[in-house]
Amino acid sequence: MNSRDIIGWLDERWYDALSSHLKKKDTTVEDELNTCLDAMIGQLPEQARERISRVIREEDQRQRAEEQASRRLSVFRVTQDGRTDHLLTEGGASMDAYHTALRLRSYLLSKGNSPQPFAQAIPATDHIASEVFDDYAAEFRQGGGRVTAVLDIDLDRGEFSTLDAADGWERYTIRDVSTAAWRASRKDGLKWEKRLELFAAHLEPRMIRCGGQGLEAPSGPSM
Repeated sequence: MNSRDIIGWLDERWYDALSSHLKKKDTTVEDELNTCLDAMIGQLPEQARERISRVIREEDQRQRAEEQASRRLSVFRVTQDGRTDHLLTEGGASMDAYHTALRLRSYLLSKGNSPQPFAQAIPATDHIASEVFDDYAAEFRQGGGRVTAVLDIDLDRGEFSTLDAADGWERYTIRDVSTAAWRASRKDGLKWEKRLELFAAHLEPRMIRCGGQGLEAPSGPSM
């Protein structure tokens, strides 16, 4: 949205006196000036006001749409001790399966030192409703790039599932995922792309089963 600063000059003593007076009315000099500007705008011809207002609304809608399209986020469903949390991370904090596997491995190795659940160990998360999680999962299947990962981690069952846009849910044991994360990260100096390749290569033959085309979390016998 285009805007322009309007600069006015006023002796500081006048400004202080006006500020003190307006403070009693719970307002400011700047607020009063904006009110005057609104009144001046109200004196414009109705056709001009409607045209400019429409252009401003359209610009605002385009800006919001662009901001939404540029978001990058990942969503999680985490079950532990009988409780299920639905979580969202966004921007630089959004995490893929490898990031999450590293975080989960670190959590499991240090679990005895902290009573906090794994849902609290995922950085920069917001809680979302289960229906919102499902909406983001559906958006991920449709493509577009805004949702980068959809993960279902069930510590009670010992399972780690990722949603593939083409094939649906892919399920692994947490032990296999933790081992894959270790194998991909144990060598120094590897590029990130190579680490992702090693992580995926270790997991691929260990998939329990594909969860089909649905959005529901995979289910099966407890591990």
